[in-house]
Amino acid sequence: MNTSLLIALSVGIIAGILIGSRVAQRSSKEKPIYGGANVRALHWLACAAFTGGVPAGLVDIMLGRNLLAGILLAFCFIGVSFGALLVYGVLEQKPRAIAEAQDRGWTAEKARTSGL
Repeated sequence: MNTSLLIALSVGIIAGILIGSRVAQRSSKEKPIYGGANVRALHWLACAAFTGGVPAGLVDIMLGRNLLAGILLAFCFIGVSFGALLVYGVLEQKPRAIAEAQDRGWTAEKARTSGL
């Protein structure tokens, strides 16, 4: 394996871990994940792969490989993200539907106890 490819992969993975972790945390705060630990791991993997794609592609191009190789590397990261999100969506669909069915919305009891 080419050393410039290994360096680009390493940069993409490290950037994905650092940036993707923050993205996954923010995303989970906006919309909770109901499917459990495996679904949370898939969500994190999708965020890490998506955010690591551009840095990996740019580093690959800067290290002297051709433009097409850098673009393909970035699209490979995005492809992993797409696959993880596809499985995430399938596994999260049923628990989310159950959780949303149990949420009755804003009730009089919630209005009294909210403190507003």
